[in-house]
Amino acid sequence: MQALLTILSIIIGLVFVLLLFSLLTSTVMEIIAAMLSLRGKHFLITLQNMLGSKTNDFVGHPFFKQLSYAAHRKTTLSAYKLPEWISKNTFSAVLVDILHSDQPGDISQKIANLPEGDLKKLLSFLYRQSDGTVKGFRDRCEQWFDAVMNRASDWYKRSIKWWLFGVGFVLAAIFNADTIKIYQSLSANSTLRQDFVAMAEKTVAKTDSVPAMNLDKSLEQATGDFKNLTKVYTEVVQSPLGLGWTESQGGGNLPFWLIKILGLLLTGIAVTFGAPFWFEVLKKLIAVKNMKMPDDTPSTYVVPANAQTSVVSTISGKKDDDVLESFSRKSLAPPPTNSPANSTVILESLPKAKPKSRQRRRKPKTPGEDKTPSE
Repeated sequence: MQALLTILSIIIGLVFVLLLFSLLTSTVMEIIAAMLSLRGKHFLITLQNMLGSKTNDFVGHPFFKQLSYAAHRKTTLSAYKLPEWISKNTFSAVLVDILHSDQPGDISQKIANLPEGDLKKLLSFLYRQSDGTVKGFRDRCEQWFDAVMNRASDWYKRSIKWWLFGVGFVLAAIFNADTIKIYQSLSANSTLRQDFVAMAEKTVAKTDSVPAMNLDKSLEQATGDFKNLTKVYTEVVQSPLGLGWTESQGGGNLPFWLIKILGLLLTGIAVTFGAPFWFEVLKKLIAVKNMKMPDDTPSTYVVPANAQTSVVSTISGKKDDDVLESFSRKSLAPPPTNSPANSTVILESLPKAKPKSRQRRRKPKTPGEDKTPSE
């Protein structure tokens, strides 16, 4: 049991470290997203795939420009000032307007005047599916927009996973956050292991949940969160575990670096699951650790087959010798009186009547036998 508790404590400590490192990586990802306007660029790429040559006309529309100004996403590293999303009504309104189609008859004519390409074929298809009115055409365009954006959202989430892996691997290399090294440190130092378990239990007790990565944060807010998390990570994780790079680590041999790279890759993969995932895992592990095991665990003993019977004896708090001795006494005791199979034993156990003493038969006396012979 002690070995299982030790393994569980090591896993709890490792998961706690991965939780903090995932929070740190998510904050760095939020800074990158704010600086590069990743969501806005992804939205622009989606529009380009949808509208082709009409993308510049769409982005340059006055209504879309107002949304871009309100987003205020332009930074020193991003040349775009883009909204992260628009509604389907806005999309259909701007699209119809750039086609200059205020009358039903103008829609088919404007579509016919478009240059040959996928956009012309797609808009012709949508027009044929509508009822020939501007409203019907807009409804079809809105359905098209929803279908494309749903798939674009899935693609964006997958791309963010790859971003997280890259950022996590780079941070793991910078901080030397090697998962294998962390596991070895927690396994070798019981005091350190107990400290991390105590911190994990305190964190779970005082925290209901951890925030997921929010790519909508401003650059200033994300930078402030990064400074706080870096300080916490250095004090709580890096210094106690002895992470970071030293001069002695620079001269490792090939097996050392292969194991080191593997540990860094494991850390990069772990952060892609996100801090909320590791927090839920941590809560479950601590709940398992805090389960109260009964002091007296019932045990079942089966009488050997040579006794020609099977007896299940549930005992509590006895040693094996005491159990065997107890069973020996019970096996030698007389069987219950209501057992017809043991009637012979029962009869033998009943008090028996004393046998009558056998009197010696005397021969009948002959006449004159008792007389004393005369001299």
